[in-house]
Amino acid sequence: MFDAPPAKARLPWRERRLISGLTMRNVDVLELCADVLEDQLYLGHVRGPCSYLPDRQQALMLLDGREVGKLYRLLLDRGYRRHGQHIYRPDCGGCRECRILRLPLASFQPTRSQRRVWRRASASLRYELAEPIVDAQRIELYSRYLAFQHAATNENSLSDTQYQEFFVDSFLGEGTRELRLWRDRQLAGVGIVDLVGDALSSVYFYFDPDCAELSPGVFSMLCELELARKRGLRYYYPGYYVHGCATMNYKARFGPNEMREIGARDWRSGQRALRDGGGVGPKL
Repeated sequence: MFDAPPAKARLPWRERRLISGLTMRNVDVLELCADVLEDQLYLGHVRGPCSYLPDRQQALMLLDGREVGKLYRLLLDRGYRRHGQHIYRPDCGGCRECRILRLPLASFQPTRSQRRVWRRASASLRYELAEPIVDAQRIELYSRYLAFQHAATNENSLSDTQYQEFFVDSFLGEGTRELRLWRDRQLAGVGIVDLVGDALSSVYFYFDPDCAELSPGVFSMLCELELARKRGLRYYYPGYYVHGCATMNYKARFGPNEMREIGARDWRSGQRALRDGGGVGPKL
């Protein structure tokens, strides 16, 4: 279900200029500017079954990303994620299980298990960063991934247009890149990442089921961390941490990390956040 609001005017250029000149340390002013962006770019709420936790309903606040540009860096810390030309964040009332997760690159330390994955996968896979594209090879690989990872059927496969809108189109221009994993000359995995300000944000990753024994999901995160480090960035945003969702909470094994509840002002160490309140919150 989509709740659409009345049409709103484009964000005034003076406000865009003011916001773009701020640094991430101007916390109070940044929060005010984020409120302005939400008010001006709000498209509505998308409601339906929760994507992460069973027997729950979700409400996603949707903004028009075409007016955001580099200001997206500001909204990353509010819990927004990019989906094509739009951005969204959970706005589910009494539930706060989706937490913003980020890794300060200067302090990242891979675990022994992650080092083993890196050594084993690096012997078979190579990676590169390039411009996102759509072709039959990617659509077929994505369909195979959905069938393997999510027991999806052919009804869940994407058309060329849908793939373009989801994975290729972006208001960030060349800031959106495609991570390609190759096994010999065979495409083994595809990731979409956003380079925005001092951060790299991971958007989506899918892989060839024949490479599952190489832990391609973990390997792709390590590749993205290495790419971000080489570019001199400060933070890596792998997506939400959702306690109780196995496909999401493995991200907390990468650390040290920081977490922030959507709507909160302060970042907390991931270990402390989980210790103080890692359980599932109330249902809607």
